[in-house]
Amino acid sequence: MLFNSYYFLFLFLPVTLALYALAPLSKKNFILTIASFVFYGYWNIELCSLLLFSIITNFWLGRQIHLSVEQSDKRNYLILVLLINLGLLGFFKYTNFFIDSLRLIFPTISIETFYIVLPIGISFFTFQGMSYSLDIYRGKSEPVNRFVDFACYISMFPQLIAGPIVRFNMVSDQLVFRKHSLEKTTYGVRRFIVGLGKKVLVADTMAYIAEQQLFIGVADGAAIWIGITAFSLQIYFDFSGYSDMAIGLGNIFGFKLPENFHYPYRAKGIYDFWRRWHMTLSGWLRDYLYIPLGGSRCSTLSWIINIMITFLLCGLWHGASWTFIIWGGYFGILIILERPFREHIQRAPAYLVIPVTNLLVIIGWVFFKARSVEESIIWLRAMFGFGSSWQSNFLLLPNSHLIFLICFQIGCWSGLFKTTKIKQGSRWSDPLLILVFLASFVSIMGVEVSPFLYYQF
Repeated sequence: MLFNSYYFLFLFLPVTLALYALAPLSKKNFILTIASFVFYGYWNIELCSLLLFSIITNFWLGRQIHLSVEQSDKRNYLILVLLINLGLLGFFKYTNFFIDSLRLIFPTISIETFYIVLPIGISFFTFQGMSYSLDIYRGKSEPVNRFVDFACYISMFPQLIAGPIVRFNMVSDQLVFRKHSLEKTTYGVRRFIVGLGKKVLVADTMAYIAEQQLFIGVADGAAIWIGITAFSLQIYFDFSGYSDMAIGLGNIFGFKLPENFHYPYRAKGIYDFWRRWHMTLSGWLRDYLYIPLGGSRCSTLSWIINIMITFLLCGLWHGASWTFIIWGGYFGILIILERPFREHIQRAPAYLVIPVTNLLVIIGWVFFKARSVEESIIWLRAMFGFGSSWQSNFLLLPNSHLIFLICFQIGCWSGLFKTTKIKQGSRWSDPLLILVFLASFVSIMGVEVSPFLYYQF
């Protein structure tokens, strides 16, 4: 079920809100949990058993870690947590990737791939399950008392499929008691509409431009630059739009969920970009991978190794493909090269640093968007004038789309599209949001709604 679908907007959400509002405080988490399983089961009812298994095992193991007296027992239970969660993620997401990689390295090996249905959102709910037990092991969190509260935490439908990645200590108090108010609900509705507009009106338009320019059958350098630039805007407005909708829904149900984006295309440098992009994933990798590896408090060589491990695994987390691994490695290398100049970059004029940062990020999106390593190489060669026809197929792009693309690119650089006042509400924002909702409603009428990009991760 998609947030931008009729089923969600006019059936699932109203029914869920009605049942939630009528339920007493002690039963609200139960109602939200049941609704979340209905939401998840809409794609594949059989995979609800996997979600339930993840919830039960992480709940029980977290409690065992807390109750264990001996440190060795705590460590053994934690190892079991990691084995189960990473095992589930590895089997469903990476089995066929490793088989294909083995066949590529050893062509004589005859191993057939398996038919495996990738459970939607598995990368997100396994990370949440692991962070719960890791925080208990470190003494940063107490285990939850009621199973239904933990089930609500893991399965909560606003953030179940594509985040933000919510750590237990961020919502532990809210699971027990949270304040519901007209102010929070109003803010949630505003935030949801902002996200809906980002997805339907901007991201889907950019997706059309990207597909038209990138897959034209010839290596046209100008068209690929246009297409990748459009994709860079598509993935931002698509994912940040989903995050806005998730945070908005969280507020409607009384939860304060963490922010996931902070205007990343206004970043001054790659390090700054990753402080602004997918912040809950960046924070998770920092606290549970990078710092335990040694972080930056080590020799330069060890730091370089820690950075590369973190970014290579970040790329692999995004997808079972060598293009994603290269994408992660590309940013790891940029972070390493940038480190000696970081302070100078921050002091440099924004009008110089921001476009250069965006250029480097856009080049990185080539690996994220390409369907294979070979295709990414063809695109990069074309973009820099090697083997490119430069037939200027981008001129076939309607002027309105080209203007739309340029305006939003400049708007992201300049901060023109900051939505803080709209989210908080003002004299002119609510009428504008009504227009955004109506325009979004008209846009999805009679067409097949497009899924969010991060649903595949």
